[in-house]
Amino acid sequence: MRRRLYNLFGLPELPDASSVEDDEIELESVIEEGDPINIPKPVRKTVRKPVKDLKFHDLGAKRWLEWSAAQQGLPRRGLRYIRPDEMHRLPLEPMSTRLLQGDICIVDLSSLAHMDSQRSALARQVQDMANYGGLPVFALDDSNRLLLIPGRGTRIDTETHELGGNSILD
Repeated sequence: MRRRLYNLFGLPELPDASSVEDDEIELESVIEEGDPINIPKPVRKTVRKPVKDLKFHDLGAKRWLEWSAAQQGLPRRGLRYIRPDEMHRLPLEPMSTRLLQGDICIVDLSSLAHMDSQRSALARQVQDMANYGGLPVFALDDSNRLLLIPGRGTRIDTETHELGGNSILD
């Protein structure tokens, strides 16, 4: 039997291999002497309910919003994603206010990919606004199209690149 498997897979023949008849005799003796095969009972089929019959909680419902506000309170900080408007301007005054309240702003200038001078002008305005508030600006990509401005009281570990936690100045 072993020789047949070796021939089937194209493996070289064994040097001390016994004949094909000896392999068949050994296989028959193993089958006769072995324990009976234990076949387990089949597993019962589980009945699944259709999705329409399942009960879900709408976490946007007023009841759950009130419950979560009572349990945890409303968040004091947020993550703001800002893109230029149709006129290619950024809302710098509201951004400055939110940054001083502790929000983190991500400014996406990728929509101005074909307007290098406008993109660099907006990046300078963001840098000036952040410098005025004493905040750093981080470029999240190589082309400086995605900028991160951490809000007041946000700590950024520049060695391990972890964002979050409260700083001592909070």
